[in-house]
Amino acid sequence: MSKPPSRPPALLTIPEVAERLQVSIKTIRRWITSGNLPTVRLGHQIRIQPKDLDIFLRQRWIN
Repeated sequence: MSKPPSRPPALLTIPEVAERLQVSIKTIRRWITSGNLPTVRLGHQIRIQPKDLDIFLRQRWIN
């Protein structure tokens, strides 16, 4: 029996990331602009992959 295709994790919006980290939307935008937090662009929309957020957090707070 074959395994059903896995769905990629849902992409996060800037407000969702800000809420999760309890920081302002402006802070998230600064991290994106500085290149510290990678994004995915879907047309004019900006999204953050959960795996990229995890990597960002590990690099920023664990090191």
